[in-house]
Amino acid sequence: MDAPLTLRCRAAVGRRVVAVALLGYMSIAVPAYLVVEGNDQGIMALLCGGVLYLFILGAAIGQAMGLRCKMILDGEGVTFVESADEVRFRWDEITAIEVGGDSHTWEVEVRTATGSHRPGALKCFKGFVKPKSLKRTLAILEEHRAAAL
Repeated sequence: MDAPLTLRCRAAVGRRVVAVALLGYMSIAVPAYLVVEGNDQGIMALLCGGVLYLFILGAAIGQAMGLRCKMILDGEGVTFVESADEVRFRWDEITAIEVGGDSHTWEVEVRTATGSHRPGALKCFKGFVKPKSLKRTLAILEEHRAAAL
């Protein structure tokens, strides 16, 4: 492998883009509602609306930071870039790569001797079938792991 390969799961990125769009809309709609209707409802409704606004704005910023998530594969290992940190695994540290998840998400699980890791860059909502982009991402990870070992 000559140059590092950067991958993103399209389903995971799509989920984050939709979340940022909806939360961005809500971060505009809530203050507009509070300005127009808030004076009629009293101070408690205005305070609760303000807290709701701050919560929505924080969630929008968190999801926007999640758009930074990606994988960087090179000859020595894989780096999972998360919204706030990076996790690096050498290919010889990885014992297995498989698709797992919980009741509502698909996730790529990277197993090492120290435990299992589920990078946020590869989390997709669970539907009827596994997303094709997640399957392709898993196949690329396995190909690079096999080539390095």
